[in-house]
Parts: sequence; C-alpha cells; structure tokens
Amino acid sequence: MRFFFFGIVSLFVMLVSGCASKPDMTPKVDSANSSDTESFSERALKEKISDSLAIRPSWTYYQYALQAMDNQEWLLARHYLDESLRQLVSERFDSTYKNVSAAEDSAYRAKMPLRIVRALDEVYPNVAELGENAENFVRNEVSIEGVDALDESEADSASLQVIESFLDTLDVSQFTLPVRFNERVLQEIYYMTNSARAFMSGSLNRKTAYDSLIYAQLDAAKMPRDLIYLALVESGFKLKAYSRAKASGMWQFIPETGKRYGLEVDYWVDMRRNPELATMAALKYLNRLHDEFGDWLLAMAAYNCGEGRVRRLLREMQADSTRDTSVAVTYWDLELPKETMRYVPRILAAMVIGHYPEQYEMTVEQTYRPDFDTVTVFDSFPLEEVAKLLKVTEDTLRSLNMELVKWCTPPNKESYLLRLPVGTRTAFVDGYDKMEKNSFSSWHHHKVRKGENLGVIARQYGIKVSELQQANDMKSSRIRAGQTLLIPIKVTPKPKSSKGKKPHKVRTYIVQSGDDVASVARKFGISQDSVRAWNSLDVAAIVKTGDTLVVSKPEPKPQVESDRPQKDRPKISKGAKYAVREGDTFADIAKSYGVPVVMLMQVNQGFSRRLTVGDSLVIPEYVKKKAEKKPAKSESKPAAKKTSNEKVSVYVVQQGDNLSSISRKFGTSVAKIQELNSMGKSTSLSVGQKLKVASAPEAEYKVHTVKKGEGLWDIARQYNVTIEDIVKWNDLNDTKIKMGEKLKIKK
Repeated sequence: MRFFFFGIVSLFVMLVSGCASKPDMTPKVDSANSSDTESFSERALKEKISDSLAIRPSWTYYQYALQAMDNQEWLLARHYLDESLRQLVSERFDSTYKNVSAAEDSAYRAKMPLRIVRALDEVYPNVAELGENAENFVRNEVSIEGVDALDESEADSASLQVIESFLDTLDVSQFTLPVRFNERVLQEIYYMTNSARAFMSGSLNRKTAYDSLIYAQLDAAKMPRDLIYLALVESGFKLKAYSRAKASGMWQFIPETGKRYGLEVDYWVDMRRNPELATMAALKYLNRLHDEFGDWLLAMAAYNCGEGRVRRLLREMQADSTRDTSVAVTYWDLELPKETMRYVPRILAAMVIGHYPEQYEMTVEQTYRPDFDTVTVFDSFPLEEVAKLLKVTEDTLRSLNMELVKWCTPPNKESYLLRLPVGTRTAFVDGYDKMEKNSFSSWHHHKVRKGENLGVIARQYGIKVSELQQANDMKSSRIRAGQTLLIPIKVTPKPKSSKGKKPHKVRTYIVQSGDDVASVARKFGISQDSVRAWNSLDVAAIVKTGDTLVVSKPEPKPQVESDRPQKDRPKISKGAKYAVREGDTFADIAKSYGVPVVMLMQVNQGFSRRLTVGDSLVIPEYVKKKAEKKPAKSESKPAAKKTSNEKVSVYVVQQGDNLSSISRKFGTSVAKIQELNSMGKSTSLSVGQKLKVASAPEAEYKVHTVKKGEGLWDIARQYNVTIEDIVKWNDLNDTKIKMGEKLKIKK
C-alpha cells in the first residue's frame, strides 16, 4: 500500500503543476484505425514517443503495465504503474535524463501522470473484484525484488569494507561459477542482505524444496551447481512468478523462448510453471549459450538481455583496434543494459549468501514439495469436480498442477498428466466415469464489443450466462470492450430414433487430399477416438482420398439386453469377454463382476480409450479370486507334494512376524504355510517357532520396493506386466499398497 499513498500524493502535485501551465494535456492516441472492440491497453500500446524519452524507466514500466493489463494481470499492472510513477519522480533529479529540451521534458512530465491515472481507472475496479485474493497474488505471483528493484541506494565505503573483510577469507575455488569480488558484487551483497533481505531469506527457504530436483538435473548435464542461484534471482522460487515482459515461472521464460525450448504456453496451460519441465528447458538454453560464448557469466548475461545483444557487443569489442587483442573479452568488459549490469553480480552475490547464510544472520529452514500421485486423464473436467470427488480443496489441486491456467484440465489435449494428493489415486479412478465432464466440443474466442453484456453474448452462442462465467473463471458479470472471452460451443445431441432404424441425419464427410484422422477430427471439433470408433478404424488405419467418414455420433443399434437392469449381466467363464452395452461404464462393469476398476481399465487399455457400444472387454482372472477364499481343507489331509519349482525351507519366527509378512518374504501364500505346517485356519505364531515354508526359486523373481506416490499401475508399466500379474504373484487381497512394501515381480 505504500506505493498507493505515495502515488496519490505525487499525482496530485504533478497534476496541479502540469495543469497550471498546460490546460489540456490529455494524451492523444491515434484512433483512426481503432474500433469499438479495442481495449484501453491496446490503444495505449500504439502510442509512440521519441527515442530520447522512450529510454526512461517511467516509460518502460508504463509499457510493462499496459502489457499486464492486456493480459488481464491486474495486480501486476498496478505494481508497474506504481513503479512508473516512482521512476517519474526520481527522473527529475537524474542528470542522465537531461538529454531532451526543457519543453519536451516538461510536456512528457505533464502527460505521464494523466496516462497513469487513465490506466488506473481501468485497473482498480478489476483489483477490487479480487478481494482477499489480492494479497495472496502479491505474495505468490509477483516477483519484484529479484530483478525489478534496480535503483536502490548504494552501500557506503564502511559497509563495503565489512563485506570485503569476510570475502577475503574465502577460497573462491569452492564456488562453481567464476566469481570476482569487485565493487559491483559487493554492492549486490549489501542490497540482498539489507533492502531485499526478506526476499533473499524467503527465497533460500523456498530453494530447499527444489534443491534435489535442480541439482540432479545440473549434475546430469555436468553444469555448475551454483547456476541454481540464477533461478533465485529470477523468481525467488515462486512457480507462478510473473515478471516484466510477460516472463513467467521459476526460470522466468518469456513465451517465445519457452516455446522454443519445448514449454507449451496457450490459453489452457503454461508449462513455464512446471518446475521439472522449466528446469530442463532453462538448462538446455543456458548450455547452448555457454557453448556459443564459452563463459558462464556471458551465458547468464545473454539469458537476461538476449544473445543477440551480447553477440553484437562482443563483436564490437573484438573489432576495437585500441584494445589488447591477446586478452579475451569478459562479461566485466561489456557495457550492457543497466539491468544486466546488475543481474550477473546479483546472481554471484546470491551464491555467496546462499553458501554462508549464517554470516549474514539468515536462518534457512527446510521446506518440502507436497507428495502427490499422478494419473493420465483423457477427458476435460472442472477442477472443482475433481476436488469434490477427492474431498480436497480446489486450491490443493491447483498447487499440485501449477501449469493449469484455467478452471479445468485442458480440453485441447488428447491426454494430460494430472497430479493428485498422495493416496487419492484409487478414489479418482473409481469415480472417473461418474465425474461430470465438460460437455463442449469446441471453443471460440469472442472479443467484447461496446454495449455488449454477458446475457447478450450468452444468447448469441446459445449457452447459459453461468457457463460463460465458469469458462472464463469470472466472479462477477462485469466485462469491458476489447476483452476476449472464451465461448464453449456445446455438442448438440441428436434425437434418438423411436424405431430401431439408422438415424436419417448422420453427418458424413468425404476425405480430401491431405486429410488424415487428426485433421478431420479438428475440422469437426471431435476427438480422434470418436472418428475411429464411429468408422471402425483401428489405431494404424489410414484414411484415403474419397473415403466417406461418419463425423457425428451414430445411433447405437438396439439390443435386446440393453433394457435389462445393469445387475443382470451374463455370467462369464474365466478370461471370457463382455460386450459393452449402452449406458455401461468401467466402474459399473467392474462392480458387477467384483473386479477392481483400475485392474479392468489396465487390462483393457481403459486409460487410453473410451467405451463404445459393442466393445469387447476382457474380465480379468481376479474375478475368480473370491472363489479361492474357502475354508481350508481338513487338517488330517496330508500336505501336497512339492512341485519341481518349489523348495521347502525352515524359518524361525521373529518378533513382529505374522503369516502375511512371512508369506510375502518367501513369495508364497498364507494358505500354503498353514497347509505345510498343519495349522488349519489358525494364524497364531510365537517367537522362536519353526515353520516349514515353500517358495519358488529366487531366480524367478526380482523384488521391487514401493516408492512414495507409486501405485500398481505405475509398477506394472515399469516392468511391462499387468496389475493382475502383480496381485497374483504377491497374493494381494486388493490393489492397495504402501510405501516401503516389497513386491515380487516375475523375471
């Protein structure tokens, strides 16, 4: 709030002084080509000023604010408008900006407060709508101290002497980045331990949660470990940090560079916020820069201001006939932009403080990333629905899936890897089919015109106002001209035929030259799976020019059995197949046959396909396991003979043992131990008791220790086996496993 009060006072002074000599100083923007769909920010971004004025920080921050407004980042825009005003005041006393005539300077200083006020008129109503979320945004999303704060007061000679005295005792070889303890680095150490102390301390705490992730990738790439401090300066390890020029994420990629290194950025997802993928991309970029410039400091400078600028300055320095050409040009020799001149020393300063926090009286507390399970989803659904199913808050899901920009999983992707709170994967899979999916086939972008409201727009597209608000994550009905809204286009259901005939109006398409399944699916706003299912195409099938494809859902063929209750399903023999009927879901079928739904889906590729009437599903052998749970045979019956692949050994019962743990240890079953030892149904054991135990030869199995967040699905994919196999090999009663549990995997 200090910027707000400061801004009001400063604006008042400037407006009074400006209006006294210039009655009408309102900035004029060329509106010849503007329309009633243009927003204030779009018009303002077209305004041009002289190059001499454009270098001023007040203008730069004003441009950042307009970019943030255009992206509807209202709190970020407010921050930059406050900063623009602060810079405008300080520029008055800075001789650097006396490079224009007094008249031009006076006109600029009179117009800028009016520009800022007009922008704030747009910003503050939107900030007010955020309510209590505003402070949370500032705390978690806006990164201002790492790079933005570049005009702080400098340390005096006494303060620098104290810092230098400690640095003189250090062995620089302990650092993996080349460091020179010159005045520029000392000044940044002073800044990071004084003005930006809170930022530095908080960043070091947050850093501990990502140490293992980033250090592992740096080590694998054989890059200096201290490059981790570049991320600290860029974002303070705030995954949703959003800084100047639309840079985002832990490593502060701008969209263009992010896309160049494989980070998808669109309306639905921003992979710059994914810590694993963003770290991989950042290290690839830094490695390429180092390959070009041969120096890590130059690579970091290029990361900040662009390789083109560093390349040009190096070329100019090397072509200078007055310099000693036998000495290589270093980062310290270049006249770079003001921000970059402080950027690299700031990273080196953060590195020193990070190695010796106690010297600067900073206490670093270990933080942790939340544990999570993962599941691949093939539908789009609201996060609110997932939260309700798992009985967690929507914020919990958002914190695990930072890259999700909107209110749902991306509808424009065939699959998405969703992170879930640890231990909730089974509940998610069980409820997957029952969750409300997004009933939209495609999406349209609508630019709001002057005079339009949500009701008018909703009627225009045949949807509800509430659906329009949900699609755009709106908490109110307020919209503005020039704003872009996402319009969900609904699937129009076809009326069912009362007779068992093929519908009269099934939509078809004749394949043209250059078409494939994917392009046809995109053209009609449907999925590739639907095209294949409706036209009986397998995954490898190729469509040819002239083929006729059904591109709307055909009426299912009437079936005599479809009217019967779901519970009246046909009895099946071991390994038999079940024909899918109308209205079936994986969950219903699994329940009818007493099979875990995750096992049924895994056996039938249920995580990569949707059910279609007529599909054949294999009911796994697990359905027979209940039949095995009969009373043990009479104790008087002699023990079964050993088979050729079994061996019998004697095991002495230890403290804490039970039949279940012993059976898993030897790869046998509880019933087998009871049978070999004539125990009947008894499970009682005593310490020191000797038991005969039959087990398969060790060479037939390998042992897998369950890791945090793993499920049977993950382990089955890792070893290319089925969940059913793992259940059978380990005599599991269900599909629930715990971290640290040992499972047998057949070789």
